[in-house]
Amino acid sequence: MTIIKGPQASLCPRTESSCGDSARAMSLLFLLRRWRAKNAGLAAAPRAKPEDAPSSNTALASLVGGDLAERFHAWLGRSGRRYICSVFPVDRRDSEGGLPDFAEAIVIAVKADAAGQRRVVGFCQCEHGAGPVARHAFVSAAIAAGAQQWHVHLLTADPQKRRAAIEDIEALCQPTRGLVPA
Repeated sequence: MTIIKGPQASLCPRTESSCGDSARAMSLLFLLRRWRAKNAGLAAAPRAKPEDAPSSNTALASLVGGDLAERFHAWLGRSGRRYICSVFPVDRRDSEGGLPDFAEAIVIAVKADAAGQRRVVGFCQCEHGAGPVARHAFVSAAIAAGAQQWHVHLLTADPQKRRAAIEDIEALCQPTRGLVPA
């Protein structure tokens, strides 16, 4: 019998031929179930925003001072979740405003004030099969409202979760102009 030590250590001693992947999986499954039962009430409650909490929109601290600092941004939702976005400049000469063509994404139209503070102008939920008319209407209205950047969040899995993410972000930073097309 051998006991494996180091970063690949198992939870139990094992022989070369027994206690294989299925036994290890069962042990991990047992521990996961025990952890879930113990912590069931903690996961359901949204986190409250303390008074000294960071702003609802911030640059990524890990990129400050680097070449990519202006390309990524984080928005905080009421739940305490952070939504990381890729940042693209608005191009007023382009018929689509420089907004890249994404399906399954959240687009936040953003305007910066004189102090550099970013404000939401509007949201758009992009889905597969959506017609270009709604997208064009969103882009035109956002540009008319002064949008200077597109913040695109690509990491939300399905339409219901994208809608919930928009509502979560919107709860902390109301759009400056009520622009929220379907």
